[in-house]
Amino acid sequence: MNWGSSQGYQDPTGFRILGLPDDGTMAQYVKVPVRNLAPKPAHLSFEEAAALPLAGLTAYRALISRAQLKKGEKVLITGIGGGVALFAAQFAIAAGADVYVTSGSDEKIEKALKMGIKGGVNYTHMDWSLSLKKRTGEFDVIVDGAGGDGMDALFDLAHPGARIVFYGATRGNPSGLTTRRIFWKQLNILGSTMGSPEDFQGMAEMIQQHTIKPVIDKVFSMEEGEAAFRWMDDASQFGKIVLKIQ
Repeated sequence: MNWGSSQGYQDPTGFRILGLPDDGTMAQYVKVPVRNLAPKPAHLSFEEAAALPLAGLTAYRALISRAQLKKGEKVLITGIGGGVALFAAQFAIAAGADVYVTSGSDEKIEKALKMGIKGGVNYTHMDWSLSLKKRTGEFDVIVDGAGGDGMDALFDLAHPGARIVFYGATRGNPSGLTTRRIFWKQLNILGSTMGSPEDFQGMAEMIQQHTIKPVIDKVFSMEEGEAAFRWMDDASQFGKIVLKIQ
């Protein structure tokens, strides 16, 4: 709801969104400033539009605004099946990139391949990064929201001069990093959090231009809100989980 005046980063003092510190959107009625309203893309249902804003914005800023993805580049997106990762994959495909993914689920990788993904690897398998590197070579852009000990493998998979964007750290901090890879490969390590109004406009235009539709895993009624949260517990979903007002 309030990004701040700089496109480069959010205001560290006045930054706020729905849900932080204001009430979130799990409600029948939500009040927002008029400046934060945007037209619903005509090709999207209300459920699809509801799945778009935060995940789509986060993916767009990470991939387009921060990594400056170019047509023909090779992209690795980790954790496919999550909302941001799926949007990043859709945007990268629309931008003309060759997209590869990781997941802890072979089933999710198979679903991703049907979307136009070039290939994928299960990160729970031993030496997964070496296997992927042998098959695909190194990557120009890597988008990750997990962090943790998998970060070191990402530096190994990165092409010299690559851009690696981190938008989250669901696996926490790494226990160790081979830092020489960063300076020797002259890697660009980029942090990214949500997005600015300019990012939102760019994201909406890309959604419209390429008629991109969010991937929705399941729609719950508002009364099933608790069940929706429980559905996320084992991370088996592929796409966004939406609450619908009856």
